[in-house]
Amino acid sequence: MSNLHAIIYHNLAVLLDAGVPTLKSLNIISEGLKGRLKIIFSNLSESVSKGNTFADSMAKHPKAFARLDLMLVKSAEVSGELPNCFKMLSNWHEFKNRLKRIFISRCILSFMLFHIVVVIVPLLSLILGKITTFEFLTKIAIALGSLYLLIAIPLTLYRSTPNTGIFRRLLDALILRIPILGLGIRQLSICRYCRGFNMLYKAGVPIAQCAAQATELTGNLIIADIFKGAMASIEAGNTAYEGFSRKLPLDYLNIWQTGEEIGELDKMSGKIAEISGDRAELLLTEFAKWLPRLFYAMICVVFIIQIFKQAGAIRSSYNIP
Repeated sequence: MSNLHAIIYHNLAVLLDAGVPTLKSLNIISEGLKGRLKIIFSNLSESVSKGNTFADSMAKHPKAFARLDLMLVKSAEVSGELPNCFKMLSNWHEFKNRLKRIFISRCILSFMLFHIVVVIVPLLSLILGKITTFEFLTKIAIALGSLYLLIAIPLTLYRSTPNTGIFRRLLDALILRIPILGLGIRQLSICRYCRGFNMLYKAGVPIAQCAAQATELTGNLIIADIFKGAMASIEAGNTAYEGFSRKLPLDYLNIWQTGEEIGELDKMSGKIAEISGDRAELLLTEFAKWLPRLFYAMICVVFIIQIFKQAGAIRSSYNIP
């Protein structure tokens, strides 16, 4: 879905930038879509034709459009920057898609190998007559079931936990402590804040409001705490930089401070988003590389254990001292 959003937003940006009216642009986009998205964009077109704003029309489909999308479109309509807004959203969704592709492509081989190993490990026992076919199939079912539960439980827990509260805070803190992955998530959350702030600021949203709304976009409550003091600092007549926690990396603090001092906060916040995004991509790619390696090591250990077990069984069968 996110990949389609990137394409759709890019096409909308091109049409609007070329001077095509909003309603006609939506009609053109909806004609090229299929299924659920076609229905959604047809509804958007109908809603806009009745005099509703683009953002209000999108808000009627909360499952189809992310909070960031709604914030930016609403601000861009006021400032008259819809083409640039959709261009920025297209780039953002493409960045997210790239991270997903990297992670999935690295993990899928490990997932397939696990299924192969689950069959191979008890196969020797079946061949030697140590277990029956039913026991062989039972072992496979238990191993695969354990894998699926290991994947499903954390995902279900993460999705079902409210976006705020003590449980979400504990879960977010736990994620940040996972080696390599935690560092990648930290950089990604910083990127989300700075990218959201950058896009809102460019859309003409007041800086205090940018700081408040961008904090909600981090996706991690622990990282959000680093930025949440910015709005209070701005409202007190100080800079956003003075409200940031010093847990934010020093280079990011210096870049942000420079942006506020020289009046180019849009460029500097965008620069931090770019740097942290690159670092997040590098770290998440590295985690995705090491995950299969860790899995291969576990497979080797399992095979070694099985070899010794089977060797012991054979020695016992033939009374070998």
